[in-house]
Order: sequence, then structure tokens, then C-alpha cells
Amino acid sequence: MCKKWYYVLAILLVACSWIGNVWYYEANQLGSTVFLAHHVETSDREGRVFDLYYIEDKRADKTLSSIRIEGYPEQIVTPYPKYAEYQRQYLGKMMVNLNNPARGQGVTEELLKEPVLVREVTAFYSDGSSEQVDVGEIYIWPGAYNEGRPVEWTSVGSSSDHSGYNSAVIKRPLQLTAFSSKFLDIAEEEGALQIYADIPGQVPGISYRPLPSESQMEQSGMPIQEIQLPAKMNQGDSFRISHQFNMPSREKSMQVYQLMLRTTFTEEGQGTWQEDTIIPYHPSPTDKEMTAYVRERRKGL
Repeated sequence: MCKKWYYVLAILLVACSWIGNVWYYEANQLGSTVFLAHHVETSDREGRVFDLYYIEDKRADKTLSSIRIEGYPEQIVTPYPKYAEYQRQYLGKMMVNLNNPARGQGVTEELLKEPVLVREVTAFYSDGSSEQVDVGEIYIWPGAYNEGRPVEWTSVGSSSDHSGYNSAVIKRPLQLTAFSSKFLDIAEEEGALQIYADIPGQVPGISYRPLPSESQMEQSGMPIQEIQLPAKMNQGDSFRISHQFNMPSREKSMQVYQLMLRTTFTEEGQGTWQEDTIIPYHPSPTDKEMTAYVRERRKGL
């Protein structure tokens, strides 16, 4: 009789272990493709690209094949389904080039148009199905080609700590009159983003220091909110915009940001010029952070 109970107990232990394994497996699976929340500004002109990030289970029954944004028939979408690999998931991305032809010279009337706001895209899957999915906010500005631009961008750098810079030289006398972005308010949210501008005359001497190496990236100049505008800029002056993301929570660190910081200049007799600086943040979670994200998503289902 005792031996029978041993057998029963052994069977129960195996069953409990199996149930536990199944529960643990399911608790760490998304069950479907999940797009991250995006806060993206871009331009529809040829050559401008942006990335849409998503997460899929490694053993997913169906996987994302492509996406489409309505209204851009010439768009080019390049998939990277295994952009980053984790224990149970893949972080994938779709690189999107809207591929609209550039519109002539970027005069003020053209540049000041409001952008198109996209909140959903059409997702196509490996089983032939498709659906509309929420991707956050994508602002698409009308692209223009500026001939005879008075600002020449000379170098760009970025680092794995989510910092970066863009440097330029002023070719003709200008006045810098404004900084703008649809997502500039995130710079004020718990210090998630700091943006600095290095302008001659406002921070003497700093503008002429050597550019930092990738391993020594630093922010210099002044926070753009503190820059005294309009700021006079002379021919030959250097100009640098630098940034640093410091995401205050796991929730924010798993979102995608791409600001298109627009700097507005006025030139005597030539009107208004606008230059765009891309300021990106792309998530790079650890395995532990990915697991926590998946479990939080499942709790919200």
C-alpha cells in the first residue's frame, strides 16, 4: 500500500512540475506581436528614414512580415525581424523610408505647414493576415530641399549611453530665432532629455573646443531653454547641438523617441531658413528588463 502511495505522490509531483513549467512559460510569452510606443518626428523627403520597433516571441505562431503607412505609395520598408535577441523574444524593427520626392527650395510658407500625424499602421503577418496597429505618434513633416543653405553640418556623433551631437559651420551672417519640436516637452519630464546649444558669444570659448570622441561624449553650451534669442551668428562661427537621454523609469526606457529639433534662422534679404537635427532614442533592454516588460504587458491584458 505504501508503494502505491509513493507512485501516486511521484505522479503528482511530476504533474505539478509540468503545470508549473507550463505556467512559467506562458507567463513569459507575449502571445502576439507588440509594437513599442513611438514618439517620432520625421520628414517625407527621399533619404529620410525612421524605425518602428516591435517585440515577438521566439516561438510565435505568426510573425510580422511588413508594415504600410497609408498615403505614401512609394514608401520603402526594410524589415529587421531579429534586430536583437533575448532569451524568449526578439526585438525587431521596420526601417521606413517614405520616399516622397523633395519639393523645391524650402521657403517659409512650405516649411511652416503642419505635419501629418500617424497613429496607426497596417501590419502584415506571415500567415497572410493583416490588421491596424497602434504605434504611438509619428509626425511627418513635408520635406523640402534647401538650395544655397547658409548652414553647413560638418559632423555628427553618438554614444551607447544615448548621448550625441551635431556640429555645423555658419556660412553667412544669420540670426537664430527659435528651437522647436513636437516632443520638446519631454525634456521637462523628470529630466528625461537634456538638449544643449553651443553658440559663440553666449558661452565664450566653448564653441571652439575640439569635438569630443565617442568615448568622451559631453554636453556643452547652454540648455536650449536658456538661450537668449534671437542670437546673432557670424560667417565662420561654429554651432553645435548636443543631447543626453536619461530615462527615469523602465516604462519610458521601453519607448522610442526621435525628435526632429528644428532650428529657425533669419537672413537679411533672404527670409527664413530652417534646419533639422535628429535626436534619437532607441531602447536597448537587458534580458531581465525584457522579461519584466513582457510580464507587465501580460498583466495588462
